[in-house]
Amino acid sequence: MSLPAVQAESRGFRAPGTTFMVTGGLLGAFGAYLFQVYGGRELGTEAFAPVSVLWTLFFILGTVLLIPVEQYVTREVASGRKVIPHDLSPVIAMAAISSVLGAGFVLVTLDRFFEGSIQYAYQIVLLMVGYSLLFVGKGVLAGRRRFADVGWLLIVETVVRLAAGVAAIRLAANAESLGWAMVLGGFAVLGLRWWRFDSGDDRPPAAAAPRFLGEYVGGAASSQILLGAAPIAVGILGADPEVVSIVFVTFTLYRAPMTLILNLQGRILPYLFGLSSSGNLGQLARISRSVVFGGTLLALLGAAVGWLVGPDVVRLLFGQEFAPSSTVAMFAAGGVMAAAAAQIAGQILVAEARTRRLAMAWSGGLLAAVVALLVLGGEPDVRVAASFAVGEGTALLLMAVLSARG
Repeated sequence: MSLPAVQAESRGFRAPGTTFMVTGGLLGAFGAYLFQVYGGRELGTEAFAPVSVLWTLFFILGTVLLIPVEQYVTREVASGRKVIPHDLSPVIAMAAISSVLGAGFVLVTLDRFFEGSIQYAYQIVLLMVGYSLLFVGKGVLAGRRRFADVGWLLIVETVVRLAAGVAAIRLAANAESLGWAMVLGGFAVLGLRWWRFDSGDDRPPAAAAPRFLGEYVGGAASSQILLGAAPIAVGILGADPEVVSIVFVTFTLYRAPMTLILNLQGRILPYLFGLSSSGNLGQLARISRSVVFGGTLLALLGAAVGWLVGPDVVRLLFGQEFAPSSTVAMFAAGGVMAAAAAQIAGQILVAEARTRRLAMAWSGGLLAAVVALLVLGGEPDVRVAASFAVGEGTALLLMAVLSARG
């Protein structure tokens, strides 16, 4: 690391802009829920179902293929490199892959999930293009330690999407209009001109992009299939559109901690990268142990809270027709807390470019979830929620083991 970067990292999480970045992350998460609450209440469970699947598909593809790009960019910019235009090839590749996969899924399931409307295929492609640019912007700003600017980026995205969603419902009052509002949010941040701050040195990357991204994507795929595929899974198991919408809003609401972490992990990574680069391995090990232990306790607490008041929270925000059972709420809340802890612990492996171990932990969690889904019985929503909790708990356990040195 350069001397200024080391001096900046010595300030830890007291660096300028950190508070505003957290504020932006909170407003971003809250704004996303407002968008879903408003759309769900206006359209109802059945009409809102295509939007819930589109959002789920967008969430999975974005977190699997685009967040690794953001983390790669953050790590490289934090090391003092200039990434534009040198590292645009992996960005273009990820945007293209996510667009093809997204459009392919929509076309294959057009009648099953999207009421036969081809508009959703166009929307998922534009979502992947727009958010590939947004994630590169987050990486550049976080790597340059412009944390306040990351906060503004998150706020602009959220405000534009929410305002466009309200206008869309007022003008068209259909699910397709909400999809176009989602598209607009991703492109809106181009107005911030974040690329101005990519001003590092022209030199080889600190981590080889194909290997780093390939292994990271393997881990992220398992992680986000666990976290985001619940609505699709219950649909595949034969649940009706109403149940798909219920599972979607429940998991989306309860994964607030994970959404916040995904928005803010660009703040965590430069700090951990600084510790790794300076050889402070003991501090990294202590952070890992604390995160895993605290995450286990929070997972148990989250499950208890989900059982007691989880359905009431969903009912209050979305209405009675969207309320899940206490069992689904318990598994979803506990599993999300375990996932959040595993995601933070995994940042240590990202900082050290040991993304193969990251992939191993999340793949093990996904395997455990699939086995549970095949073995467990019951209604589709309960089976999926229980399998999700099993998978996330397994991933957290494996992350604790694989984050150890050696």
